[in-house]
Amino acid sequence: MGIKHLAVWSATLLIPWGLHAQSAERWAVVFPFQVQADTAGGKVGQRMALEFYSGFKAALDSSSISGTVVLDVYDYDEANGSVVDRQLGGAAQNYSPQAFMELLEERKVRYIVGPFRGQDSEVLAKFAASTTYVVNPVSRDLAVDSLPQLIAAAPPRYTESEALGRLAARDTKARPQSRTVIFDLGDKNSVLQRRAFYQGFAANGGDTSKIQSWDGRPTANLAERVGRDDLIATRFVLLDDKVLSAARILQGLRQRPANQTELWTVSTTVNSPSLDAFLLLRQPIVWVQTDRLEFAGYETVDAHLSAALGESRSRWAWLGYDTALMLLANEPGSFTGPRRSYAWKVEPNGGQTNTAVELYRYDPKVGVNPIKLPALP
Repeated sequence: MGIKHLAVWSATLLIPWGLHAQSAERWAVVFPFQVQADTAGGKVGQRMALEFYSGFKAALDSSSISGTVVLDVYDYDEANGSVVDRQLGGAAQNYSPQAFMELLEERKVRYIVGPFRGQDSEVLAKFAASTTYVVNPVSRDLAVDSLPQLIAAAPPRYTESEALGRLAARDTKARPQSRTVIFDLGDKNSVLQRRAFYQGFAANGGDTSKIQSWDGRPTANLAERVGRDDLIATRFVLLDDKVLSAARILQGLRQRPANQTELWTVSTTVNSPSLDAFLLLRQPIVWVQTDRLEFAGYETVDAHLSAALGESRSRWAWLGYDTALMLLANEPGSFTGPRRSYAWKVEPNGGQTNTAVELYRYDPKVGVNPIKLPALP
């Protein structure tokens, strides 16, 4: 991985900005570029930070909208929670979170993108001025309560399960003779995933008492139970990305008629190279993911990233590109980027959370089609 262009941390960059911009604004990125020690005791750049920044910068450079963004680049030391301002001469100034946010208030910075860890963004947002917003682009464990200046750009954990629950409730109303079976894998994550599914199901008017929970742990004779089941049209819901569990469930499903069987799951199951495609694709599949399925088709975006990185298809560069476009658009309600969709929920006395996920259905006869997320009553 060779980064062709990376600005000196303290350099000020003038970049075309904003679909609604009337004058220049100042932004900052705060990423852990050089805080990990290598085996020789030196410093090495974090690939994730470098790639995300390169994608972010490529999106800003590609904008032809009039106006400018003044972009400041800072290093973040995850070991001690300090922000590092690296000067052109090699000197470095370390700031505590509070001192750093006071500095950015003086500089009238509007957006701070980063750091990556949720807890670090929360600390910066705690000291943010009312005109400054801290945008965390990756963490799914972010607490925006009582932090009105914090923006969670990644959908919270378990959002996918809640969305599948909503969809299952709607589907149950349309097909009252069908049923929903959800697998319990016996660990804490499985409990939380199922809880989110139940919440979505109930929120969309479904009767959760009619959801059947089956033991999906390795000790359960799952294949026999699924295979000997009756022929009621069934949504089999697997909310965990455990490949072995998915393989065992699919082995059982093969004994059922495909036209009476659906697998409802998360994207990691669908995308797993370890699962037999014949077993996976023999029946309809409904799945949920945070990335838009179409993002890989944006050849222009990929060309920009290739020019910035020397190669393309970098997950973090794509996410950086997408985050920059979202901020440039400055849409208060929702925005669709090349990689992600954004639908904002504002917490009372708190910050903003992205609640958008993508739902898709695969049918062996018609292929893949998107599904609209059911609105709550």
